Amino acid sequence: LEKALAELYLACSEKFPEDSKFWLAICHQEELHAKFIGELAALVSSHPQEFKFGRPFNTVAITTIMSNVKNSMDQVRNGQFDRKRALLMARDIENSVLEAKYQEIVSTDNIEFTKTINRIMRDTASHKNLLAAKIASNQG
Repeated sequence: LEKALAELYLACSEKFPEDSKFWLAICHQEELHAKFIGELAALVSSHPQEFKFGRPFNTVAITTIMSNVKNSMDQVRNGQFDRKRALLMARDIENSVLEAKYQEIVSTDNIEFTKTINRIMRDTASHKNLLAAKIASNQG
């Protein structure tokens, strides 16, 4: 999902060059999140005794979100989104259940895991704030 989001934001940067820096910044963060999640999966696999599994992934929700991201990417590339609609779409994705609840999937006292999850959560909150500000500045 994080990789798909990065691709979507890259498509937005190409379609809306006036906002390219904005889209590329959050694209880069999503790429980092994908890397971090891979590292976290390896950490959990190598030290399973340190982790307690909470809410499982909802495969239907993941499939739905991925489908929405891919459809949005196609619509961006085909010129079906204007700037405002692209920003609103990104805001809605960033507010999705999956993005908002990483910390509920696994609990642990492992410092490395906790620091990384907290970084992802801070970045996601930052995306939401940046998108809200960008949407507000494009009103009227």
